[in-house]
Amino acid sequence: MPGHNGSSGHNGSHAQPKMAEMPHGATGFNASFADVLASISRHRWKLVAFGCVMLATAIVLGAIWPKTYRSEAKLYVRLGRENVGLDATASLGHEISGLQISREEELNTVVELLRSRSLLEKVVDRVGAETVLSPTNEPATNRAPSIAAMAQSTLRRWAHWLTNDGELTPRERAILALRKQLDIQNVRKTDVILVAHEGPSAEASQQIVSTLINLYLDEHVRMSRSPNEHAFLASQAAAIKSQLVQRETELKSFKDQTGLASPAEQRQTLVTQIGRLEDDLKTTLATIEATEAENRAILAEQGRISPLDGRAHEELRLMLVREKPTLASQRAKSELLRKQLADAKEQLRVLNGNENRITQMQREAQIFEGSYRKYSEGLEQARLDQSLEKQRISNINVAQPASLSLQPVKPQRSLFLIAGLLAAIFGGPTLAVLYDASRSPTKASQAVEYRLDAPAVAAASALADTRAIGV
Repeated sequence: MPGHNGSSGHNGSHAQPKMAEMPHGATGFNASFADVLASISRHRWKLVAFGCVMLATAIVLGAIWPKTYRSEAKLYVRLGRENVGLDATASLGHEISGLQISREEELNTVVELLRSRSLLEKVVDRVGAETVLSPTNEPATNRAPSIAAMAQSTLRRWAHWLTNDGELTPRERAILALRKQLDIQNVRKTDVILVAHEGPSAEASQQIVSTLINLYLDEHVRMSRSPNEHAFLASQAAAIKSQLVQRETELKSFKDQTGLASPAEQRQTLVTQIGRLEDDLKTTLATIEATEAENRAILAEQGRISPLDGRAHEELRLMLVREKPTLASQRAKSELLRKQLADAKEQLRVLNGNENRITQMQREAQIFEGSYRKYSEGLEQARLDQSLEKQRISNINVAQPASLSLQPVKPQRSLFLIAGLLAAIFGGPTLAVLYDASRSPTKASQAVEYRLDAPAVAAASALADTRAIGV
């Protein structure tokens, strides 16, 4: 009996620790699927309320979340005069071919210029800083500041106070905000530039994109032309034309003064005349020499004849008398020929000098004429560029004007609903399981004992009574 009671006592004392260990296992995070279902069943009404709250919160956030509208425009960059890297004044002094700019460089240049601060400043000045910072249809004087705006302004003042910086002006804040709101990029593998703006007002976004494109087109045409190019070329062309006219007038006057209508023909005439005079002079000199030789022969013959032969002396004397006028005329002719030959040579010398002067003047006139032609061509090109600038004609066309989309791109309410639904489906059960798992061991033990069957409790009481009787 005692041994039986001891055995029974031992068995009874061993059963109680097992019952005490069960709650400790139930308090761990390694819950089974049955425990999860039990937690969901136990907190089902709380989970329903939690899901409703999550869905309602998602709907409210989707409704009150600030709307963002997007306006897009597209620019088509085609080949044009702007692709040549030289203007009308670059090749005036030398023959330089235009430098072709690559398409990638040109497209990147357009993108960078669209992002430039100077252009953003002009956009802000044109549309107003209020249109960028807080676009609305109400006037600024009639609009009460919202709580978010007041909080943002307070935080901004504190930030400037902490950093010891001066508060930015509305214009500066608008420029910084506009830089963040713009989306400018080159559409890959195309010649199209995308210009987009995202903001809280569809009309304001369209106005900003349209203003940006119009200002850029003006700047693009202006930067593609050289400043004061037309005036410079016009003044240079006028000055060179004046010099050209002066040289041509001097050349004409000199030709009229010298009578050189055709210097080549006149030189040929003088050369022929000089040749003829030289031939005549040689003939005359030969005749004079022959006559003088004949007279010398007559005188020698006269010296050999006897003085008594008077008839022979008389004949020789008559011969000398007849040759004397001929010799005098030949000598006079030779002098005249020498004078004419000297004059002809002097004329040829003067002709050569005048011809050299005329050639020099013609060369100068040709130089001025070539320069004037180049400046005239450059002036015509500058005039064409000026006309293109006035008409805003360039190699950039607006393929798509700034769009007006009344459908906001943000927020996407479907995403809010999906997030709320996921939070309701998975968040509630997770919180219920974590709540049950985080309860204290005492409460868990009470819950386990409460779930024990009544026969087991009665058996434990009977066992205790038996132990008492045995004692």
